[in-house]
Amino acid sequence: MVKSGESGYGIILASGRGRRFGGLKQFAMLRGQPLIYYSLQTFERCPAIRGYVVVTNPSKIRQVRKMVAVLRLRKVIDVVCGGRERMDSVMLGLAVLPGDGYVAVHDAARPLITVPMLTLGLKAVRKTGAVAFGVPVTDTIKEVIEDRIVRTVDRSGLVAIQTPQFFDLGILRRGYAKGSNQGMLITDDCQAVELLGLSPAVIINTRPNLKVTYPEDLRLCEALL
Repeated sequence: MVKSGESGYGIILASGRGRRFGGLKQFAMLRGQPLIYYSLQTFERCPAIRGYVVVTNPSKIRQVRKMVAVLRLRKVIDVVCGGRERMDSVMLGLAVLPGDGYVAVHDAARPLITVPMLTLGLKAVRKTGAVAFGVPVTDTIKEVIEDRIVRTVDRSGLVAIQTPQFFDLGILRRGYAKGSNQGMLITDDCQAVELLGLSPAVIINTRPNLKVTYPEDLRLCEALL
């Protein structure tokens, strides 16, 4: 039996405005279902997840709650409105969750998430307090200023971080509270934890975990699914 302090929870973020996509990409249709559907089903099926909250755009609250009812999603703790920035949405999700335990934070724009990914991350975070999936950068990286390449960046230690990301709830709350108090714009959950002087661990991901950014990405996701 999982102790209350060791419980795994989740936050599914589906409140972004999708400027580059041209609309709310979390609700774009993929194989007959809204993009968010795939994250909901994965969190629901994962035995390591005790409960999760969905943070969505205010205009989609009714739609998501209807999905929860129709799909009979038993682990959804609440569906709440997101904030202006991603960090605001994460903090609103954290406010719904219990005081202790662990949390997996995931962007609904990544529909290729799997139950093994959640299980592995929630197991690893119990040892490290903070861990995220990532892939080594393989492209040559250039620093550009005013449309001119000024230098080549050493990519040997670079990793592109993905979601889900996993944290001790207390650690993540403290990180976001510190960033908020300092007036910072936090765009990544690991960034919040780094403010506490901690170094999150990285799990190298060996399978596709595409983030839908442009409409063309939907076709690739469909092929990968």
